[in-house]
Order: sequence, then structure tokens, then C-alpha cells
Amino acid sequence: MVRNLRSPVESVPRPPDAGAAKKDLNAARPPAQPPEQTSPSESESRLEALIGSIDEIVFELARDGTFINIWTTNDELLYRPRHELKGKRVSDVIGEDFFRPFSLIFDRVLVTGRGEELEYSLDVPAGKRWFLARMNRVPSANSEQYTLCLAVRDVTDRKHAEEKLLVSEEKFSKAFHLGPDAVTITSIADGRFLEVNDNFLRMTGYSRDEILGRTSVELRLWANPKDRHHIVALLKRSGEARDLETRMSIKSGEVRTLQLSAHTIELSGQPCMIAIIRDVTDRRALEAQLRQAQKMEAVGRLAGGVAHDFNNLLVGILGYSELLKKKLAAQPPLLRMANEINFAAMRARDLTSRLLALSHRQVLRPAVLDLNVLVRQCERLLRPIIGEDVHVILRLDPKTAHVKADPAQLEQVILNLALNARDAMLGSGTLSMETCNIQVDAALARQHPGLIPGYYVRLSVSDTGHGITPDVMPRIFEPFFTTKDVGKGSGLGLSTVYGVVKQTGGCVTVSSQPGLGATFGIYLPRASELPERRIPTHAATASSTGTETILLVEDEAVVRDLVCEILREGGYVVLSANSGADAMEITAEHIKPIDLLITDVVMPEMSGPELANTLRRARGEMRVLYMSGYTDDAVLVRQGLPENSAFIRKPYTPQQFLQKVRESLDATVRRAL
Repeated sequence: MVRNLRSPVESVPRPPDAGAAKKDLNAARPPAQPPEQTSPSESESRLEALIGSIDEIVFELARDGTFINIWTTNDELLYRPRHELKGKRVSDVIGEDFFRPFSLIFDRVLVTGRGEELEYSLDVPAGKRWFLARMNRVPSANSEQYTLCLAVRDVTDRKHAEEKLLVSEEKFSKAFHLGPDAVTITSIADGRFLEVNDNFLRMTGYSRDEILGRTSVELRLWANPKDRHHIVALLKRSGEARDLETRMSIKSGEVRTLQLSAHTIELSGQPCMIAIIRDVTDRRALEAQLRQAQKMEAVGRLAGGVAHDFNNLLVGILGYSELLKKKLAAQPPLLRMANEINFAAMRARDLTSRLLALSHRQVLRPAVLDLNVLVRQCERLLRPIIGEDVHVILRLDPKTAHVKADPAQLEQVILNLALNARDAMLGSGTLSMETCNIQVDAALARQHPGLIPGYYVRLSVSDTGHGITPDVMPRIFEPFFTTKDVGKGSGLGLSTVYGVVKQTGGCVTVSSQPGLGATFGIYLPRASELPERRIPTHAATASSTGTETILLVEDEAVVRDLVCEILREGGYVVLSANSGADAMEITAEHIKPIDLLITDVVMPEMSGPELANTLRRARGEMRVLYMSGYTDDAVLVRQGLPENSAFIRKPYTPQQFLQKVRESLDATVRRAL
């Protein structure tokens, strides 16, 4: 502690004694208790203790800035010896330039008597420090003039805290305005917007002036006003609301799906809500499309699994009904029954084919073709079907590239879309079909799962019908779903379209609004090859019969018995086996040549290709014809089916089967020649 400091109270003059008369009067009175006196040293100690408690340095300065007195309990706060300050001017210590703002304030304080403050920094041995100086005038101890009282406090810690707060505010401001999401600050009481960032303005389509100061209710932003009440209730209960999904009506009138998280904050004593908002409309649409694709895939797996067994049954029904028709040709009543059985089996085969189409497991025979030519052919087929009240417009770009697809299946796609459009227009309206080349970029590909960036040919089929309602749109490609009356639609038309296009490597899109019709877009990959030259094929060879020996291997009894019957009626010698092991025993016992092995591809214990490879070691001259009810070529490849091998897929008619047998035998003979 600094000792022997001069205090201003030391030099304060005492009042003079009173006159003699007054002394006499005072003498008549009882002597008064003298006031308690405080010595100068005690005053200095109390003053230093008081200043020390507030952690400040107090300077008394003359009008010219000369140090008169210094009070502090810690000389270290001076950052220099005290004797270097006493009697010197402030400008001598800190420099004239640095002192200039102080001198201006000194003059104002001395003239006006109003105290002022100045914040400044100094470079001291410990580094840069910040100080707050408060200046007031005080009466001089020796005259009627004034001196200056300068109280200095070290505010470095506060300054650093303010700087940190400023940095935090800058970071918050950047996060608020430059973040990827929309951010708003609203009053919890009435939902009035206090601040929004640019992302929110872009999301809603409003300007800042249209938003600030207005409430969300006034702007009718909430598609369901109860959502705001729910969010506010959560905030009042827990102070936050996380990942809530709501729907907002933007300026254009479009309703968007939003994901919102909110927290409570206080601004100027007012409870407010800061909300972080993300537009998830497109994401939800993609998720819905993905769920639809997964649903279709699940149906496809089911259909593909059923098709194998169903095709085996159809082989029996179709085959035996064809044989019955031949035997009952002279008995019209029974022949009519056989025809009905055969007709029902044909319809079942078509139904299976459509189910396989939507499951992407249908057997396609792709060829490079001109889509414009195919559309014109379909238009001619449609004329008598869709009726005279439907006006057909073709907008076919002559520069449209070629595509590689199954012509028959693609024709079925166009016919299905056209008939669906006719029904939507109730038999009257305009049907438009348009072709063009299009490059799919990453943005468009993200909107349609399964579509990858690249070059495509797009076929658009549009109608002026009643359109598709939002509740129906997610289900239009579901198998067996239809909005038509009972008995007027199978619900497989659009499902077949979806399946064929997907299996071809393309994508189906649809856009529609109630009352404004619908547009289906078929995207097909462009083909780099030229269209193939179609070579006419004959329905049958000159003869489908023969006398060769055939080894038939089939694990399904119904199919095995039918094929034996068909082959024997065709004049062939048939050796029948129900498994690979059985076939090897029969071959070992049969001494004469075996001209053709007909085997199912997928069988228990030993597959058809494995059996063929084994038997050919002993009978190299034997030809092989494979057959299967499986529609997934991947299954057949896994079973070892050789490429370019003779193959017939179930179900088939007796005539188709005999023709394939004859082709297999004759093709091998011609190669031998």
C-alpha cells in the first residue's frame, strides 16, 4: 500500500473564530461535544481502501494535465513507477498525439461540469490492455478553480468477452443468412415474422417487405393452421420441437411439404421462436416412387415365382385341349367344349405374360427400330378402336433416333396408353402422340428413380380427359388397381406399360391435374445401331413329323405325359425319364442311337445342361433341345444353359413344340452336311 499520499482535505481552510459577543453567548451555554475529527493519514487510508475495493486508479490532474495525486492500492496497475508520474503532464507520459482526444474531453468537462468517458487501449509489458477512463471536474483544494478527477478501470476481460460475443453474433448471422436451410424468427405470441433469411424468401416466393411484420396466419402459410398450435404447445412444454413435418402454402398457391425444427429464444424480453425449415417435397416424392418401385419388384418376384409352376400347368391344359380338338372334330358339341377349354387356357397364358411384363421377367425379343414408324402403325390400328370422336394428333420429330426394344411389346405399350386415354376422355377428346430426342441430366434423373443420365428418345402420349386425382396418382401402376367399374377393367394396362418399359431399360413418367388431362412420358435409351433388316419367317416347316428317337427328360408328370403323347403322334420314338439319373440308366440300356435329347433346364439333383454334358461324352452325335417354364434368364444361366442353344419356353402348343423339335433335328443335320 502506498503511504504519505497527499489528500485534498489537508489544505481545506478552517473558518475564522466568532466575535467576542458571540463568545459570551456561547459561554452561557453548556459546552458542546466537539465533532469527531479524522486525521489526514486516516482519510488517506480510507480513501485508498475505498478505491482498492473498486479496483480502479484515480488520478487528480491539473487543468494542463499535470498529475497532482494518484490513488491506487496496487502500483502494478500503473505499469510504471509512481515517481515517474508525479509532477509530469499526461502528454509527456503517453505522447502528444495519443493525449489529444483526452485534452479535448478535459476541456469540455472543465467548462460544462458534465462527466464523460473514453475507452482506449495501451501496449503494456503484459500485452495490449483496454481501459475505461471516467472524467469529472472537482473543486480545487486551494482556490475556486477546478481540477480533473480521472478514474481508470482495466476492462480488457470485458472487451475480450465482447469480441467473443461479436464473433458469435457474426457466426450466427452467417449461419442464419448463408446456411442451406430456410430460417425464420417469429413471435410466439402471434406468429409475427421478425426476421427471415433469403432461403425462406426463395422457398415461399415472398419478398422481405411482404413477410416482415406480418403473421403466418395473415399470409395463410399453414396448410393446416392446427400445425402451428401444435408446434407452439411443444415449445411451451419443452422449449423445442424437432423434425416435425408440415405443409405450407407458398405465394404461388402450391402446397409444399416441409420438415421443421424450432427452439425458443428471447429477444428484447419477448419469447420468440427460431425455426429451421427444409423443403422435403421432392424427397417425399422420390421416396414414394421408390416405395412404388419396391412394391412392383415384390409383385414381380411373386409373379415370376408363380409363373414357372403356372406355365407347366398351362402346357398340359393347352396341349391336351389341342389334342382333344383333333379327336373331337366329328363331334361338334364336344368340340365346342374343347375349344372353350383351349380359349380359357390362351387367356390364362396372356394373363401370365402380362404379369411377367410388369415384373420385368417377360421374354423380350428386342430389335433396333424406328419409333416413328411404329407409332404410325399403331395409329392405323387405333382408328377403328378408339372411335370417331377421338381426334388423334401425331407430332413425330423426323430426327428422332432409333431405339432397341421388342416391337410387339412396345406396340402393346402404345395401344394400352391410347386405350387408357380414350377411357379417360369418355370417348371424346384429343389424343396426342409426340416423339423427340432428349438428354437426361442429373437433375431429371433424380426425379425419376431408375432413369440414369444419358441420351433417350421420349414418346409422349397426352389426352384431354378428366385427369388423375392426387389420391389415385400413387397407385396407377399397381397391378389390378383400376378406377373403372367392376368388370370394365383388369387393372393391368398401365402395369404392363410400366413393366415393359422398365425391362427395356427405360422409364415411365406421368403428369396430370384433375380436369386438365394427363401426359405419359416413355423414355427409351437411344440405339447406336441401324434398324435390322427383317427377314420373313415361315409359320411352320414343310413337315413337323419324323421317325427319329428322342429321349425326353421332364420332372413334371403332366408335362412329361403330354409331350410323350405329342411326340408319338408326330411319329417319333420316345424314351421317357423323370430325372437325370433315370435318363442315364435308360441311355445305358438303349443300344440304338438317340437323335435328340429334350430336357427341362431346372430339375432336382441334376440340371438339364449337366445331364446333356454327361450324355454327350458317350453319344456325341445326340442333339439337345432345352425347355423351361422359368421366365428369368438369369436363373437359366445359373443352371448352365449354353448360349445359342436350341430352346423352347413354356407354355407352348403341340404344333409349336413339334415345329421346334423338327428345327432342332434338321439344323443339326444341315450342319453335318
